[in-house]
Amino acid sequence: MSGSAQYSDDFLADMAPALADQYRQWYPWCRETVLATIDRLANPSYLEAALGARLSDAMLAAARDAWLEPYRSYHTRMGKMLRPFLVCSVMQAFERDPRRSPTVVAIAEIIHAASLVLDDVADDSPLRRGGPTAHRQVGVRVAGAGGSAWLNACFQLLAESDCGLEPEQALRLADEIAWEHWVTGVGTTIDTTWPWMGRLDGTPAQYLQSVVHRSTSYTYRLPLKIGAIAAGATAEQTARFAALGEELGIAFQIIDDILNVQPGDDKWGKALAEDITQGKINLQVLLALERLDAGPRARLIEILQSRTDDAGALAEAVALLEDSGAFDAARGIAQGYIDSTQAIVAGMDFLTPVDRERLSAFVDYVIHRSR
Repeated sequence: MSGSAQYSDDFLADMAPALADQYRQWYPWCRETVLATIDRLANPSYLEAALGARLSDAMLAAARDAWLEPYRSYHTRMGKMLRPFLVCSVMQAFERDPRRSPTVVAIAEIIHAASLVLDDVADDSPLRRGGPTAHRQVGVRVAGAGGSAWLNACFQLLAESDCGLEPEQALRLADEIAWEHWVTGVGTTIDTTWPWMGRLDGTPAQYLQSVVHRSTSYTYRLPLKIGAIAAGATAEQTARFAALGEELGIAFQIIDDILNVQPGDDKWGKALAEDITQGKINLQVLLALERLDAGPRARLIEILQSRTDDAGALAEAVALLEDSGAFDAARGIAQGYIDSTQAIVAGMDFLTPVDRERLSAFVDYVIHRSR
């Protein structure tokens, strides 16, 4: 598995062997398909046909340098391509060949990476997948506009007659994506508003609700729905995949928040403890604020509100979270969502035992991953 010099598949050690084997089967094709679809969208002739206008060389150069290259760089780093892999896995479970629907498979990752660009703008993150974020390359206004364009490229792709879906499937998927885009925007706004307003009175339950309408969309709920719709699953079967993705996405985000301040290895690919620098009020912070005595609680709040990137202060905040038992409590909550997800998988009697086993292994990977 070559591809990018920055890519490494050593994270597969966190996966069960059967799941890792399936992933190895699909990764090269997924990556090639995603990059080919991105390059097709950015091809000058395609752009001019879509826009209905002749573009000057200067405009094409601007589109390449400001719109294409910063976004494309997210795909040539250490990304795992888990979302297109999930689309392939679901389609394969329904005995559909993903290679006959490459556009649909690519859409899952195109949406995901565009959402990351916009997340990075909202969080002012300096790094993504080990390299500079889009807005650190071209500025907030350009990255925000470009990320929005890529986020909505899926509708252009689904409108093509050769997208790999029947017209009614394409329309159904477009409806689902439009809803996911909307609720993700609302959820992200809520998430970024808490630290901006200095709110410390939120509850763990409120945080978990914001996760449902934020990262669960592009993380797992949407890719699983894409795979189910493309595979011709019934509405009831698709709803069960969506429920699975929602529960799994919440568990993923909880673990992601922990890894942000306590990464499992040196290949995390983001700035260490950037959630603390950004003053994020996530689950583990809320749990710590509930548990800490007045003095340590006040110190944690002070560090969060300072927006510091001082290594010593960040280490102190992490120690406060650790000492409060917040990490263990958060992992326990994540395990509850994992258990719920596993129950959904076990009830998917329309899948073969082998496919249920692989899906179950993927669920386990989410909570046991080191990055």
